[in-house]
Amino acid sequence: MTSAHEPSMSQRHGELLRRVQNVAAQLREVTDAGPGMFDDGVSGDSQLVWQERLETLSVEAEHAQFEAVLEGVDPGWVVDARELGQRGASSPSSHVVRQHPARANEAQEFYLDMLEVDLWNLERMASLEAARIDRITTGRWTLDRDPIAVAQFADNMAALHTRITVLAAAAQLTPAEGDSLWGSSVEGIRRVHAVTFAAYDEQALAQEWNGYARADPALAVPPYVPRDPETGAPTDPAAVAPPTPRQMLADATSALRVQFVDTAIRNSESTDLAAESTAITAVVDAALGEDREWTWEPDHDPAAGRGREISPDRGPEL
Repeated sequence: MTSAHEPSMSQRHGELLRRVQNVAAQLREVTDAGPGMFDDGVSGDSQLVWQERLETLSVEAEHAQFEAVLEGVDPGWVVDARELGQRGASSPSSHVVRQHPARANEAQEFYLDMLEVDLWNLERMASLEAARIDRITTGRWTLDRDPIAVAQFADNMAALHTRITVLAAAAQLTPAEGDSLWGSSVEGIRRVHAVTFAAYDEQALAQEWNGYARADPALAVPPYVPRDPETGAPTDPAAVAPPTPRQMLADATSALRVQFVDTAIRNSESTDLAAESTAITAVVDAALGEDREWTWEPDHDPAAGRGREISPDRGPEL
């Protein structure tokens, strides 16, 4: 039994992960700063001092990671803590509001509004699937797994992805504006989804997931965007597109991993990491590996609409 003066297993693991993170952050800072960091204007050996400092920090980083693994910390958590340090922050940006591109044209403003609604739903679907796969992989899912529903869920993600691409073209979205809507700057939004679904019980998560697996998804091409009167195809060429469903699933899985690791680093005493430390790295393999439950078919024509046949072994293109 742990005494009041001895750190719990949770505390000890949290301290080890924080050390891995901090040393990785120091190594990144010194690497980025270069020899000029040690240039005092007098001595001429700043390059040598910089290299020695890098070597020292590299050894410390390896030792911190090795010690954490020896103490029983899941190796996947150690890797994630190191990556958090290399990114220079303990957690993603707390901002959860997108930068809405300005448009004087009312029609384009409307397209952007609709795009953001669809983008939110697509990100939410990716987070739901990441959470579901994590629970299946770690033995925390007792409900049936319907392959037809899985295929329909994947088809619905593909339709939403096409819809967002069409709306982005209609709004004449630039690459920079696209990045502001779905790039690394909105990692905080992915984190919100991860935190939200991590708190759901199995029934609540299944109910939310099933809602997105319905057989009547939104049209892949909205009826209100400009179309060619003869072909019915959108007239605006697609210049930018959101991340593919596969990439969104990978990003959602990464956000889930970061949430687990950041919780460990923050080290809540009420959490027993030995019990909660499941094979987090297996989540990525389960989500993206060869044996995943759903696969992705090649990109389809945005103008093709919804006339695709559903099969249990198919999913949206990534």
